[in-house]
Amino acid sequence: MKKLALAVVAACLSFAGSASAADLAARPYTKAPPPVVAAVYDWSGIYVGGAVGGIWNDTSGNFYNAPGFGWSTGNHSDWIAGGFAGIQKQWNYVVVGIEGGWNGVGNGWGSTLGNGIAGPCGFVAGTENCQARISDIGYIGGRLGLAWDRFMVYGQGGYARAHINTQGTFVATGVAFSQASADHDGWYAGVGFDYAVLDYLVLGVDYKHYEFDSNNHNCNAACFAPFVDNRSVSAKADSVMGRISFKFNPWPTGPVVARY
Repeated sequence: MKKLALAVVAACLSFAGSASAADLAARPYTKAPPPVVAAVYDWSGIYVGGAVGGIWNDTSGNFYNAPGFGWSTGNHSDWIAGGFAGIQKQWNYVVVGIEGGWNGVGNGWGSTLGNGIAGPCGFVAGTENCQARISDIGYIGGRLGLAWDRFMVYGQGGYARAHINTQGTFVATGVAFSQASADHDGWYAGVGFDYAVLDYLVLGVDYKHYEFDSNNHNCNAACFAPFVDNRSVSAKADSVMGRISFKFNPWPTGPVVARY
């Protein structure tokens, strides 16, 4: 009888333990915290800035009232500086924009010694020079860039316009004669890179090649030899400039490209 009682008590205790275990709540499942996401820099925005650097240019053509007489000035280097403004938008890694600017050029002159009818400068051989200078350049065109966070490389191209001055000088005295000038339409193409030091501050380096169409430089009554010194002139130029710009983003921030 005693053994039977003990067996009954043990069975009751075992049943109670099983019921208690069944009543316990399931262990909650917790997810690992999401990884930290670093936002990639957004190049979208409006920007304004300034640039300074060097330019190399030359001119070529002919005295159209004196067939066979050439016009040319050797390659001339000078400083160039100015300002620019633009607007651009980024989609993933691609940045598309439009930029316009104006640059003033130093007041030095490219020069070629006169060679007469047989040479590149049709002024009197050995005693007179052909001289030219680009005084300013304006441009507007498109930009297409590829961006990796705060670094962007781009290509560019569009319309350009330059004011070009030409003249002759006497070798012995340096006195100028037959001065003339004209505005020249043309185009430009180039490449560059930008780096966003801060969200709003961008530094960069820019290269442009310019080609300016031929235009008449007519000195008329101011010519040393009236109506003979009139020339048709075209020009080429290359510039390398350091840039600083300030960017403002007028658009709401889009989906962030995550970087883990």
